[in-house]
Amino acid sequence: MAESPGKPAHGGRLRMLAVGAHPDDIELGAGGLVAKAHEQGHRVAFLILTDEGAHGPQRRREAVRAAGALGVAPGDVHFAGFPDGRLRADGPSVGRVRQLVRRYGIRPDVVVTHTQADSHNDHAEAGRLAHAAFRDTAYLHFSIHISAESDRFSPRVFVRLTPERLRAKSRALACYGSQARRIGRLELAKYEEKLGQSARLGRAEGFEVAVQYGTPDALLRTVGLSDSAFHRFWQPVVADGTVTLLYGVPDRGDRESLVHRHAAQDELRRAFIDCWPPPYPLREQFADTDEALTVAAAGSVVTTCGPEDNRIAARLRASGRLVWAAETDGAGRGGLRDLRTGRLLRGGARRHLGCVARIENPFRRGGYAVVAGGATEAATRAGLGLLADPGRCPGLLDVFDREPAAHVAYAVDPVTGGLTLVEVRHGSDTPPL
Repeated sequence: MAESPGKPAHGGRLRMLAVGAHPDDIELGAGGLVAKAHEQGHRVAFLILTDEGAHGPQRRREAVRAAGALGVAPGDVHFAGFPDGRLRADGPSVGRVRQLVRRYGIRPDVVVTHTQADSHNDHAEAGRLAHAAFRDTAYLHFSIHISAESDRFSPRVFVRLTPERLRAKSRALACYGSQARRIGRLELAKYEEKLGQSARLGRAEGFEVAVQYGTPDALLRTVGLSDSAFHRFWQPVVADGTVTLLYGVPDRGDRESLVHRHAAQDELRRAFIDCWPPPYPLREQFADTDEALTVAAAGSVVTTCGPEDNRIAARLRASGRLVWAAETDGAGRGGLRDLRTGRLLRGGARRHLGCVARIENPFRRGGYAVVAGGATEAATRAGLGLLADPGRCPGLLDVFDREPAAHVAYAVDPVTGGLTLVEVRHGSDTPPL
């Protein structure tokens, strides 16, 4: 896994190191992720920390065969040789791991290792040891179904176990003949189905995310490994904190508009309840309160409605960071006004226009502001629907995977609900892509 210095690796290829306490841990908790990384051309190496005395040679042979079933070359499977059951994340152990990774030229962008939400001492110590041994990296933490503490495990990245990945994982686990009883002690399939439910994926593996300070690019690229559209969009926004929905009162006196807007907001709430493991990150507050600006300065925010109905939306527009503003014409269709050039993108009877933006929060460095709005109620509701399920519009995730800040104009057919992208801007770009 030796690479020339510099991060990240060229061409978008990630250098991943999977650190397991025992042979078979990586395959149990992250076999699908390793198989996906192999599919996408990322470079993966294994570091297995413990041996089991007289059984060590057999377990090593099994580990090399299992890694091969997931696409990892024998030369990329390394063993630290710590005693099983007595793993410690102390100074000598950290020094030994650092010596090993220097010897083999391992410079990972992403370290995949155990969660702390695990009742097995070696597993928890392996996670702490991996954190102590590496710098300038992102971490994905997996769980082992046999010893997982589900109430504390809070995954944010999810990898779908497609038929191909599931076959690769099954072949890898079948290599561990000496561990068949242990592996089968609890039903792995049910555990993976439970993980997948919170990501709308069916059967899946889940991973907690941690990023060392000063490596924001690592976070974005790590989240990009996820098959969950919801988490890929929202993880950079929420990070380890909260996000506050600051809503105004649209079209005061128009009961139908209020009903539609409330239904769309309910959809967003339900998406966070269903898809985000505790702690629940979504907060809510009216934008016209005295506390709204304080909230906006404290973390990430979501705004709905236009500047005439939402004080924070008005301040976001005044900041110069937004590209489009919705305009409604006399026929109720309107369009999107380019705030930088004055150009108007026009809607129509079957083309109602709206926009979704994820930008740097001008009130708080390091936070995000997510903005959704439309020239009609149908378009605004579609925008909030995109926030609840970003995967419903083809191409939308590709835009936000590419850069943290982006602006997307979309069209919705009010009859069929069909969505298409109209125009995309990245960051502070002026010309359309």
